Amino acid sequence: MRNLALGEPSANLPKNILINLKKKIEVLRFGYTESIGTVELRKKVSIHYKQHYDVDVSMENVAITAGASAGIFMSLLSLFEKGSLIAITRPGYPAYKNMIKALGLRAYYIDTSAVNNFQLTTDLIENLPNNIKGIIISSPSNPCGSIISDNEIFNILNICKSKNIKVISDEIYHRVEYQNKKLNTAFNFDKNSIVINSFSKYFLMTGYRLGWIIGDKGFINQIRNLSMNFYLSPSSISQYVANEVFNYYDYFDSIVLKYLENRNYLISKLQSMGISDIIVPEGAFYLYVNISKFNNNSYDFCSRMVNDIGVTLAPGIDFDDKHGNSYVRFSYSCEKIVLEESLNLIKKWL
Repeated sequence: MRNLALGEPSANLPKNILINLKKKIEVLRFGYTESIGTVELRKKVSIHYKQHYDVDVSMENVAITAGASAGIFMSLLSLFEKGSLIAITRPGYPAYKNMIKALGLRAYYIDTSAVNNFQLTTDLIENLPNNIKGIIISSPSNPCGSIISDNEIFNILNICKSKNIKVISDEIYHRVEYQNKKLNTAFNFDKNSIVINSFSKYFLMTGYRLGWIIGDKGFINQIRNLSMNFYLSPSSISQYVANEVFNYYDYFDSIVLKYLENRNYLISKLQSMGISDIIVPEGAFYLYVNISKFNNNSYDFCSRMVNDIGVTLAPGIDFDDKHGNSYVRFSYSCEKIVLEESLNLIKKWL
């Protein structure tokens, strides 16, 4: 099986981190930590924001969570009353709508267009109805890898503020970017916004299930109370590992360059197969591709592909229940050899 469906990096952590972890496991007892994470790790996240975004984020503005998903879930639970209308983009990460529904909230879909790389624009935000209470913004996005420029995100946040729309900015693919100028964080433009991030993507810690939230102190105290009752504390072993990753930016940046190489290779190979309706990603490690010339049912397309040649893709219907049958998502965070073998099989299959 060749998996181009999962959004999981194939690369492992630097060897020194793994060696140190092995030694610590043998001599330390990893017990509960504070419900919003250790002071040491929260301080390191604070330093990360100063170094890479030039924004002052106090340790008291940081909560470490059991994955970014827990961060989004607790943020929605903390911020909104039952029945509140929360705006999300279509296409978009499917867990958003599921969490919204599970909490008794209501999803309002913003239909984005290929013209704008399926990303939010100022015009789309300006035209939102007045009863929207919150919005989840994702940049770089899933499934398209598109980004919102600093100027555009600044305008979007100002419009949301004027409309009393609470912003949750999902930034888990930050630093997995292919532009010279790195993205800024929403918290730098609006201290009332909530920022979600993760150790899973850029820092390669998917299985460790660790993320963080940035917000004002009052909100972080609410998260403290929720996390204490949901899961007591984030994994102490995972937090130990996370303490180390901030020493290896060069290593993680080198992995991002491999994603870029994979992206360019994937696009070139697909174009040689006559597949040219492609949103070129500016970040993350996904390619959202129009396959309507082959099949108008993305689930059927992906199902037949995995049964016939053992290559898995994510059907667009998972991300967009309105237009997703024309699209599939490739993940290119795998090893180059897996990508090469998969595309050779796909070419013959098509």
